[in-house]
Parts: sequence; C-alpha cells; structure tokens
Amino acid sequence: MVDQIGEAAGKVWRYLSEQDARSVSQIQRGTGLSQSLTYLALGWLAREGKVRFEQEGRSLLVGVQA
Repeated sequence: MVDQIGEAAGKVWRYLSEQDARSVSQIQRGTGLSQSLTYLALGWLAREGKVRFEQEGRSLLVGVQA
C-alpha cells in the first residue's frame, strides 16, 4: 500500500506542477485517482512540505510549494 501511495503522490505532484492551485476534486479527476488515494497522496506531499493549502471561500485549493 505504501508503494501505491508513493506512486499516487508522484502523479499528484506532476499534475500540480503543471497547474495553478486546484481543488481536491479537480486533482482527483485530473489524475484519475480514487478519492482516498488522492487524500493519502496529498498527506504524503504535505508531510514532505511540497504542497500548500489555500482556503478560498468554501473551497480548499492545493498548489505546489514555491
């Protein structure tokens, strides 16, 4: 399972590095990952300090950490 999460994190990272900040649902659709794997990947990337989170109204946006 850890390998799957790591691969998903790489997929999310590549997707976000080509985009502006996106919502979790946009990331999920753009990467083709399941909801749970998307959240696990984002947690992985957050722990590594590679993503930032922005609250915009009721939406949570995720982008790459500069």
